[in-house]
Amino acid sequence: MLRFRSLLFSVPSSIPQIVAGRIPSHPPPARLTCSPRVNNIPFRSTLGRQGRQSFASRASQTSQAPELVPSDVPVDEEIVPGYKPEHFYPANPGDVLDNRYKLKAKIGWGSSSTVWLAHDISRKNRMGPNRYVAIKICTCNVSDDEAHELDMTIHVSSVDSQHRGRVIVGTAVESFSLDLLQGSRHLALVFEPMRDPLWLFGLKLTCFLLDLKLDNIMVTFEDPSVIEAFIQGQSTHPMARKRVGARTVYRCHNDFGDIHDSKGLGKMYPKITDLGLAQRGDGPGPLVHPIQPDDCHAPEVLLGVGWSYSADIWNFGIMVWELLTGQKLFEQDDPNSYSAVKHLADMIAILGPVPPVLIQREKAMREWRWRPQVLNPNGQLCGSAAEFYGGPFFTDDGTFIGNHLVPHTRIWENEVPRCIPREEADCFFNFMRRMLCWLPENRATARELKSDPWLGDTTGA
Repeated sequence: MLRFRSLLFSVPSSIPQIVAGRIPSHPPPARLTCSPRVNNIPFRSTLGRQGRQSFASRASQTSQAPELVPSDVPVDEEIVPGYKPEHFYPANPGDVLDNRYKLKAKIGWGSSSTVWLAHDISRKNRMGPNRYVAIKICTCNVSDDEAHELDMTIHVSSVDSQHRGRVIVGTAVESFSLDLLQGSRHLALVFEPMRDPLWLFGLKLTCFLLDLKLDNIMVTFEDPSVIEAFIQGQSTHPMARKRVGARTVYRCHNDFGDIHDSKGLGKMYPKITDLGLAQRGDGPGPLVHPIQPDDCHAPEVLLGVGWSYSADIWNFGIMVWELLTGQKLFEQDDPNSYSAVKHLADMIAILGPVPPVLIQREKAMREWRWRPQVLNPNGQLCGSAAEFYGGPFFTDDGTFIGNHLVPHTRIWENEVPRCIPREEADCFFNFMRRMLCWLPENRATARELKSDPWLGDTTGA
């Protein structure tokens, strides 16, 4: 999660009514110079780390028939719990959407959408270079969530477009609706196509030591020819697919190949994507609804004491650790079953005892009820953080109920990332502890972190 003016990149709690249409335009982005230390536009990557092959690099090979997936093998969105095929738009290569976008390849999917690379064949683009876009086609049953993403896109596109950080926030450039004869309507969001999620980009650079899942941070293309080669590769190695009645489900192709020209790195920069999980931080009242991925929950979120932009700083610290180590800072015993009490126990091992003032805040907020209530992962309607996360976590005298789970032998400073020189370790952990601390008000702001000694002099960057 990253701070951007009045946005918190988190889970929405209220969905405003908006009208789909063309997104407000903004000036061309400023040129950026970036270090190579960098679910995809709003979708998640589906091919595993091992055995990924570049379809772009094989365009010159002999054409072959598409792989047919057995009917009993789930493909992409079919693995989503509660999957209903009729909720997904039946897109196919060659389809033309909105009389201008010709679909080329499926490059992503999620629980409520598929994402396709498309060629803009409109008249105004026929005389110039080919223009390609990524189109997120939403399911017909979750329009509120997708409308929220469009609303956040409009908000970001409308405020302070001259801000230097605007260029690294990926927003939709256009939207339209798709109506089927059966009566369903699907929102389509048009994005600039992006190359790779951050974890995959790292694997393509020898200086990386990571295996990350930072899927909502993407990198731009180094050259338009990469997209052209990728599309040519679709004719020789078409997407694997399976037929389910009258519908075809495609397995996405989303690896655009290796980076062959080191000069191209200077043209690439990261972008934050997936504003469907963004939250306005400038609303009335305390912000107490659940936000953040499980392994990134800030203490104030788990305890239900109210959160603000400082929760983004916590998430940034978590992301920095994963980026440098390739490991999560707070691991769960069972990756399929999140335990908030275990998470808090691990925090205590690293950060020390929970400050009494934070425990008092948690007690004071126990009577606060969420409006509206929120479904937890078990499908139960919850009206408080305690109900949602399995609390309360402290007895009346302030004793933590999970003391037996605290790994007291863990010493964070003994876990120096391999890429950090020993002589920089103290400085690095000082930097990390400015972001990862119990009290939100004690965390550094983004501006303060920019001048941290570990980052060096970035004032002129």
